[in-house]
Amino acid sequence: MGGVDRHDQFLASFPLMRKSVKGYKKMFFYMVDIAICNAYVLYFKLPNPTKQSIVNFRLNIAEDMLYNLSLPNYPTRGRPSQNECPTRLQAKHWAHFPEHIPSTEKKKIPTKRCRVCLKHNIRSETTWQCKKCLVALHVPKCFEIFHTIQNY
Repeated sequence: MGGVDRHDQFLASFPLMRKSVKGYKKMFFYMVDIAICNAYVLYFKLPNPTKQSIVNFRLNIAEDMLYNLSLPNYPTRGRPSQNECPTRLQAKHWAHFPEHIPSTEKKKIPTKRCRVCLKHNIRSETTWQCKKCLVALHVPKCFEIFHTIQNY
């Protein structure tokens, strides 16, 4: 009974079961929860596991799944739009995350001019860039402006 009680204790932190959810969906999510709990227990059977709570373990699994996920190219319905919207603004081209500009042999901490500030004639350098666009931007203000406004 010790293992069952431990699983119930882990699963009590994440109540996913709702009244409106169909029975087969409840079973699916329950099985996923059990698999994550089993993976958490097996993780601590490794030789040198890093100490982390089950909450952080679940978050790490979710982040790894999102990082390794590639969306299929679904056919779009309807007529194409008349104006060309840049890919940085399209929802289907997601995964725009900030990252530090990688260092080189000559520069340990490289910097580049921010694209948004450059357009407004402000000379300002940053150590951040968009991981997908590879455009230097200040975080968070210029990063948000660049990825949400057409004529930034």
